[in-house]
Amino acid sequence: MAVPVLQYYAHELVSGAILSILGAAAMYPIKLIRKAYKEVTENLEAVQKELTVQRENCLTTLQRQGDSQIELLKEVSSTLKEIHLDQSRLLGRLER
Repeated sequence: MAVPVLQYYAHELVSGAILSILGAAAMYPIKLIRKAYKEVTENLEAVQKELTVQRENCLTTLQRQGDSQIELLKEVSSTLKEIHLDQSRLLGRLER
């Protein structure tokens, strides 16, 4: 008695299976696109985090080196002034 019941609903079972297979086939590209989108956004987030860390490191390095660079620039400036004065004196003596 179970067999005639299955035969009665066989076309519904087959059509349901076909629709399920078609639905899964239609969803496959969507799943691939979603997976690729997720990977791209994760990569972008990782790049953003890395750039933020690099920027913070650069700023802290510049802050640490700022005072010593200012002192070095002052020394270079005074040295260049002395060189310029010595050169002016030398040229003055050579012109005489």
